[in-house]
Amino acid sequence: MRQMERLPPWATTGVGSLPFTDVEAAVEHVLAAYEIPFCPQLPRLEGDMVSEWLGADAGRCGWSPARDRERPRAWDTLLARLQERPPAHGVVKLQVTGPVTLAHVLGERLPLARELAGWLAANAGAQVRALADRGLDALLMVDEPALHLFGTDGVDAAWDPLRACAPAWGLHLCGPVPWDAVVRAKPDVLSFDLALAPVDGTAARTLLARGTRLMWGAVQPHRAEHALHGMARLDAALAVTGATGNGSLLSPSCGSGRMTVRRERELATALWDCSHTLRDRSRRLSSRSAA
Repeated sequence: MRQMERLPPWATTGVGSLPFTDVEAAVEHVLAAYEIPFCPQLPRLEGDMVSEWLGADAGRCGWSPARDRERPRAWDTLLARLQERPPAHGVVKLQVTGPVTLAHVLGERLPLARELAGWLAANAGAQVRALADRGLDALLMVDEPALHLFGTDGVDAAWDPLRACAPAWGLHLCGPVPWDAVVRAKPDVLSFDLALAPVDGTAARTLLARGTRLMWGAVQPHRAEHALHGMARLDAALAVTGATGNGSLLSPSCGSGRMTVRRERELATALWDCSHTLRDRSRRLSSRSAA
């Protein structure tokens, strides 16, 4: 968690998927437009978040731990650019499709989810080590959109291999948030869609008190939303939770892989505007307190 303390307040990042078909352009975008760079997932080149990992339609491909897994197309380019332009805080975000979601797609339950988690951790671990060799710390986000469909009894143990393979780990939930399960899982970061449902203030305060950072999914990619929409949601959520910039990150509510490049750039700009609005507000409050 010390790695997370190096991040600036209200640091911005993307969820993962981007609409680019040019790898160089995608990597340049994540380095220039966001404060926490991340490895771009490019669904127009690699398939959606399930086929990216399983390699084909889940109903036909099956799965075995011996299945080969290539690195994301943008990986080598990202490493080269990070060598030239590492972030000052030294944190880079990685994403994997979660074992619970993959098991759900395959029609299986917890035993397969646990086995899949080991396989995912082996793949992600190689990326974590490559970043560490360059003096960078990984924040590994586990994307679990099917968690609310799969069920939550005992599910937190399925993430143990992923929890163990990176300096910091988190959950991204673009569906309903099962707050009790998240509290039990104790992620370093929780990323979720702020527009989907009201925040559970009690659970959020519990997570914040433990040191979990909340990644507020403030702007929805598929709607014509900008910074004003994000600020309205953030103000309401902060009033309920008491969160500050030191416990908060900002992102879109979901990936922009099916949007346009123009829309993705709008999202990054909206988050930049929200971040700087909140930082300016904090500075003004500090100045008044000092006076």
